Amino acid sequence: MKGIRLEKKGKRLELDLYGTVGAIWDDGINAAKVVALLRNAEDVTEIECRINSMGGNAFDGIAIMNALKDHPAEVTVKVDGLAASAASIIAMAGDTIEMGEGSFLMVHRASGFVYGQADDMLKTAEILKKADGEIIDVYARRSKKPVETVRGWVEAETWFTGQEAVDAGLADKAVADPESKNKAAEALAGHGAIFNFANLPESLRTLVEAHRAKGADTPPPETQEDDDMDLKDLTSAALAEARPDLVDEIKAAAKLESAEAVEAAIKAERERAGGIAAKAAELGSAVDVAKLINEGTDLQAAWQQMLVAKQEEMHQGAQASDLGHDSGDERKVNPFLPKEG
Repeated sequence: MKGIRLEKKGKRLELDLYGTVGAIWDDGINAAKVVALLRNAEDVTEIECRINSMGGNAFDGIAIMNALKDHPAEVTVKVDGLAASAASIIAMAGDTIEMGEGSFLMVHRASGFVYGQADDMLKTAEILKKADGEIIDVYARRSKKPVETVRGWVEAETWFTGQEAVDAGLADKAVADPESKNKAAEALAGHGAIFNFANLPESLRTLVEAHRAKGADTPPPETQEDDDMDLKDLTSAALAEARPDLVDEIKAAAKLESAEAVEAAIKAERERAGGIAAKAAELGSAVDVAKLINEGTDLQAAWQQMLVAKQEEMHQGAQASDLGHDSGDERKVNPFLPKEG
């Protein structure tokens, strides 16, 4: 299971967050969706939030953390396998935080990418420094440790086992769950960037490699029809009994279809389409802008595609300059070459 699963049982809400934090990912733990679901479950008195995620977008993580903290219910966070990076921020929302046996919690500095001139890069660096400060404050408030101690954890990219997280004040207890480490490996296995982590525990690295090898050798499961439910005869009452979690999601989505929400959606779509067009013009990218807009690509993902296309274009231009152009032409293709004289 990847993404968001929600199930309401009377006054108790179960919320599973499995996958990558942020709207740009296919298995995304989308902050807007989580916030909407929580707002439509304000009558519950208890929330159990289970996490297995390598992280993702820090700001989505902060938004989800604040939504959980602002909810009047008692929140219990259970780290089933891994709460890394942005997912560890979400975990800090728990009134009680439980670490499964063999699970990990990882904290590190914010990161990002930028394409542009030196000033653009300096501005991005300043934003990342501010983000680091906010993230450090979140961990410091929860752990009640000095800011400088927490800063050391973050700057070193620290991986806490369940008991280490408890000892550091970032969790309340470690509970027996022999599957936790396998769940952590599952959360990491689908992401090529995972081995870029500086301090990935060797035991977890081995499990991730084994999980990937197993996945490569395992054929996809055959699609089977669900014999438990005949869609032709399905009534709302039967659906509510069989899939109360799905009914809750449908109700939450329906409540969002107000005039105000529709107007906000229209505004967001204008900003998305206009932003993509503006970025393409600014970068001089050769990507198909209309296709990005029509396919619903969000601005961040579109920007990343434009950067890749631009880098490929520059690389091809540099190659062309090596195939017989004179030095004057070469400088036009590659602006980073020194000027003569």
